Amino acid sequence: MTTRAATATATATTMATATATARGTARAHAAPPEPPTLHLASSRPRPTPASPPTPGPATPARAAGPGRPARPAGPRPRPTTPDLASVPGATWEEDTHAPFALAPAHAGIHLGTGRDGQPVTLPAPGPEGVRVAVLGEPLFGRLVALRLLAAGAVVTAATRDPAPWQPLRHAAAGRLVLGEDPAAWPPHPPAPPGVGSGPQALVSDQRRPPPPNAAVGPWRTVLHVAAAVPRRAAFWHRPAALLALDARHAESVGRLLGPEAADHTARLARGEIILFRPTSAVVLRPDIAPGETALLTPGQERSAPGAPR
Repeated sequence: MTTRAATATATATTMATATATARGTARAHAAPPEPPTLHLASSRPRPTPASPPTPGPATPARAAGPGRPARPAGPRPRPTTPDLASVPGATWEEDTHAPFALAPAHAGIHLGTGRDGQPVTLPAPGPEGVRVAVLGEPLFGRLVALRLLAAGAVVTAATRDPAPWQPLRHAAAGRLVLGEDPAAWPPHPPAPPGVGSGPQALVSDQRRPPPPNAAVGPWRTVLHVAAAVPRRAAFWHRPAALLALDARHAESVGRLLGPEAADHTARLARGEIILFRPTSAVVLRPDIAPGETALLTPGQERSAPGAPR
């Protein structure tokens, strides 16, 4: 009996040792435990759609949608009105000495650059009739005609010498008409750019200026260029713009605008011209592109329009 008990005890010990060894081997070959992870998704439960409340007698209740609470039944509360007596008051005082002022925008075709470096424009074409008088040579009239064509106008040239206009007429493809009688102008009804034939312009270098009422009406531009102020010329009385292309025109400017304007004209440097508007005057240098020079004076070497020869 003793021998059997000892044998049983030894067998149990051997089995326990084998079991422990197997467990240790399993732990050694088992996969390492996973590290704790950070869950970025919100753990907050999604809102559960609420059941629609029973409509009230005054205002029907709005059914609740996903994530939107139901509107309670019953009349809506009225917004509170503040007591106007508690609102602070102020006394309005008219300030007539404010430094703020509105000035007209000088839009139009580009002429040149002023002494301050700012661009200077001729107010044409525009929705109102524009009358322009120029003291200088006919070449300047052709320059203005070229830029009016570029702005979409149809130009009629009333000239005593049509030959210098021929290169410009060929380049204009029918938008420049040569004629001697301004009475037949305009050939088309004046209109805004892009409408019908567009604005109409008359450029004249004849001795007799156009009639002053030729520029009355919308989208009309009438320019007369002469070496001196014509006698008894109503066209030159208070034009929308007066240009003097040389300091030698100071006396003529003085007869039209007075001694102060004559003094400004007499002080022009070589290559400068002066533009007189009804409320201002500006000295500038014409900006002329090489392509314009080649078109206006083909095969010739001439000074820029407005510069003394």
